[in-house]
Amino acid sequence: MQFLPRLSKEIGVEVWTKRDDLGSVGLAGNKVRKLETELAHAQALGATHIVTEGSRHSNAARAAAAAAAAIGMKCTLVLCHEEPKKPVGNLFLDALFGADLRLVGDVSWVELAQLTEEVVHELEADGERVHRLPIGSATGRGAASFAQAYIEADEQIRAQGARFNTIVHASSAGSTHAGLTLGRAISQTSTRIVGIIVAGEVYDDVPGTYLRLANEAADLIAPSIDIEPSDLEMTEEYLGEGYGKPATGVAEAIDLMTRLEGIVVDPVYTAKAVAAIIDMARKKTIQGPVLFWHTGGYHSIFDPTYTTSIWSSLPRLRNIVLHT
Repeated sequence: MQFLPRLSKEIGVEVWTKRDDLGSVGLAGNKVRKLETELAHAQALGATHIVTEGSRHSNAARAAAAAAAAIGMKCTLVLCHEEPKKPVGNLFLDALFGADLRLVGDVSWVELAQLTEEVVHELEADGERVHRLPIGSATGRGAASFAQAYIEADEQIRAQGARFNTIVHASSAGSTHAGLTLGRAISQTSTRIVGIIVAGEVYDDVPGTYLRLANEAADLIAPSIDIEPSDLEMTEEYLGEGYGKPATGVAEAIDLMTRLEGIVVDPVYTAKAVAAIIDMARKKTIQGPVLFWHTGGYHSIFDPTYTTSIWSSLPRLRNIVLHT
């Protein structure tokens, strides 16, 4: 848990960050919490090979590959969106961690799920003991891990003599938001939790899926609690042109976080959440102290597509002179 004094002064709202971009394996990220329970479950079922899907930018896929490597499981990743000329960002890390990469091109999320099922059947026909992780490790077990994470964060902030009124985080597959919402209910606190949607087309019914995940998690760890639709707050206002595509405020968010705090956020996920915090602070629609839950994933910033865009968007970078 880290206070961000210079960013707070810049935008006029007290901001802290929960550093889930730091952790044990695979350059970390919030998916590591979910994988702790998901891979234990897979091993309990006798699986030796995990299969999951996502974009080639996916932090969840990269974390799954790293976690599988750490415990000696095989891993196959079925990845969509345009294929780069060279492996970069998370795709490069996926390969380093030893995953079998199946690149299926620029298909829809529904088509991706169907193609992943075909890969599972293929591997099982070859005798593999496969456990399929849903996109983003979005399960009730994964959400339960984030209910515990909420309680952890609440204890950490109180230990520093502080508190938070609002949590803001990037959200795609949904189990992080579902779990934090459940954790708030378990803790009986009134924190506002805002999920900044960065991939709105993953599900036909985003709120309904988030609600299901929250209540599946409650069934596991807090069966007396029932999460209602009104408990969930999410917005697509900062999605921009879509998943992995430009959005207003992203370049500024990356600029302020790096230049003022030395913390990297990425254009696909976390920078959109920071852009939301900056915008809401200026509009005075957010109450501090704010906790930015850094779900990890700075790796796409090294993708030439984004590097070029960020460089051209920030005058201070365009003015840099490289001396040899």
